[in-house]
Amino acid sequence: MRKAHHAHALPPPEGVLPAPQETFKTLEDAYFLGYVPRPVALLCVGENPLAVAWHMPTNKEPFMYAVAIARENYSHKLVLEGIDFTVNFLPETYLEDILIAGKYHGDQTDKWKLFKEIKPLKALRVNAYMVKQSLLVYECKQERLIELPDHSLLIGRVELIHYKKGKLKPEKVRYPLHMGKAYFSKNTRAKAYIL
Repeated sequence: MRKAHHAHALPPPEGVLPAPQETFKTLEDAYFLGYVPRPVALLCVGENPLAVAWHMPTNKEPFMYAVAIARENYSHKLVLEGIDFTVNFLPETYLEDILIAGKYHGDQTDKWKLFKEIKPLKALRVNAYMVKQSLLVYECKQERLIELPDHSLLIGRVELIHYKKGKLKPEKVRYPLHMGKAYFSKNTRAKAYIL
């Protein structure tokens, strides 16, 4: 006779109760809600820059990085063609240019002509642009593309990392953080905590 499958290996701790409705409201399909801060990066797919907030490391050896791209974006079309990309991390002082990259479509507008400050450089290992003012850049070759209903998850193998010496110290760097909708903030001074 098969044993019943339990969701938890151990029983829940005493006193754990269902979430009370007077404390929490519930929603379905409200991806925009939460105002959880996410660092905004500038993705360059080939020559096309795009602001992204849905991105993360996904593997250590080899180092891989993933970015979610909306299927309606011009960058998505370029990704389907197998074009290389870079992930560029800029300080919050360049937020205005980052917003320009997110507002316009690269097949209709040359965003590089609209930017106030940031400038392109040619990446060394991949066929894509990178941003001169970045504090950190990942040069990536496409490893895998997972197509979802309205976004695709682009996973890249990081071929080369660029960084500006002395500029990435936790107590110095201030990244722009997307809080949802049109809300942005920046991280405050970092502190080390040891358990």
